[in-house]
Amino acid sequence: MKIALTLLAAYAASTTASSYEEKFRKWMVDFEVTFDPAEWIHRFENFILNDQFIETHNNKGDSSFTMGHNLFSHMSFEEFQRHRMGLRISPAYIEERAKKSKLFKSSINMTNVPVDIDWVAKGGVTPVKNQGMCGSCWAFSTTGAVEGAAFVASNKLVSLSEQELVDCDHNGDMGCGGGLMDHAFKWIKDNTGLCKEEDYTYHAKEGTCAVKTCKPVTKVSGFTDVAANDEDELRAAVAQQPVSVAIEADQPEFQFYKSGVFDKSCGTKLDHGVLVVGYGKQESKKFWKVKNSWGEKWGDNGFIYLARNLGPEQGQCGIAMVPSYPSASVIADESATTALLPPTQDVHVTAINAGSSVTIVQCGDLQSELATFNNLTVTPAHPTRGKPIHFTGDGVVKVEFESAHLNIAVKLAGQLVYSHFGSVCGRTHIPLPLGLGHIDVQGLSCPVKAGKFAGLQVSLNLPRIAPEGDYEVNLTSENGDGDDKKTVFCIQVKLDLDEEEHVDVVDLVATS
Repeated sequence: MKIALTLLAAYAASTTASSYEEKFRKWMVDFEVTFDPAEWIHRFENFILNDQFIETHNNKGDSSFTMGHNLFSHMSFEEFQRHRMGLRISPAYIEERAKKSKLFKSSINMTNVPVDIDWVAKGGVTPVKNQGMCGSCWAFSTTGAVEGAAFVASNKLVSLSEQELVDCDHNGDMGCGGGLMDHAFKWIKDNTGLCKEEDYTYHAKEGTCAVKTCKPVTKVSGFTDVAANDEDELRAAVAQQPVSVAIEADQPEFQFYKSGVFDKSCGTKLDHGVLVVGYGKQESKKFWKVKNSWGEKWGDNGFIYLARNLGPEQGQCGIAMVPSYPSASVIADESATTALLPPTQDVHVTAINAGSSVTIVQCGDLQSELATFNNLTVTPAHPTRGKPIHFTGDGVVKVEFESAHLNIAVKLAGQLVYSHFGSVCGRTHIPLPLGLGHIDVQGLSCPVKAGKFAGLQVSLNLPRIAPEGDYEVNLTSENGDGDDKKTVFCIQVKLDLDEEEHVDVVDLVATS
């Protein structure tokens, strides 16, 4: 006890060694922690330092958040960093996201985006989980986003397996050594979905992949990167579903956050994956409600409220730098999904002009593409904002294939405002950012057989509040990888929305 007592002497004279020891032992009981005699002194020293840090912050009363003891009170800050930060993200990835966003500065009317939302209250968020001594925050952020997306699509909340990602996802992810949510979304899409948490339980260390022992219950059809460094874009996305984000959490104050709106400057060196589940205001402080993966005894029952619209464009702790969200569904519900409305007016595949307001063409090299359209139909001939625009296609597939990727990019006035990566197979519901509406795709039935096909359907829904201008939607998809990559088909349509909401469809690009 000599070292501990020496340390105690450096603190306020009013605090006795016995009172510290009593406080420490009570903390051990409250958090069900035990130490062997050799470790006890070291942990006691850490506790004293952390207690002093917490009390000093709270006594100042100059910030909008409080700190308190939790499961990490026996850890030094260096230990805490090693075991709780698990995001692996390259500077090049961050730079590319920022570069794309600078191409388009939104002027979209945000009046129809709600002033606050809480997906926890709506029933779309599973209870707070605990990643333990494993750098798997990326997996918990991923499952939370998929759980929320599937809830929005099916009104069913299913807790999904983080351990499956830790053990099996090697798509740029490294189990307890860290990962990235976008990588995980793609892995789930390519591997038929995720199992229930109860069927593939979490044990905070990487093991042998046992995915064959459980049955996927939720699938991902694609994911969307929200425009970087724009909290309005993030707000519009969170209004539709929970969103995965990365933050810099390597702050001592973050370690002991307890309640209130965290407004301390915390940097943009992203090291931790979390989930935004809402936003709102506490008194005069705007906040993001963030679900963490450090258990319910950390923070405000496992959540932290990060300051919103405070300071630089990257957001508090970098929250707006690399947001993304998946499109997901509960597998059992897929057979019950309704088809898109059929079109009522025909437009032929080759450079058709329907009353000089609608044209649609198959683009690209028709000789090399794996599918050729015999007919494309579009309705209505004069689309307007606030009403769906439908088109369908039928044709011939030259060579059978198992599946194909589907990339979607939406441009306004020639600038990219949205991108999505998914599958050409099955049905996909894709919310657009900033209240721009949504796209529904009824894709091909996979595996795709050679011969005639019918029923490819796309519905583009732009609300009345969507801004005027020239829209271009690019759907691109390919079969295979590397030198074996082949284009399946390509379709082009454009939307010219003027002030009177008269729309000319000129060019929508769909390559699969």
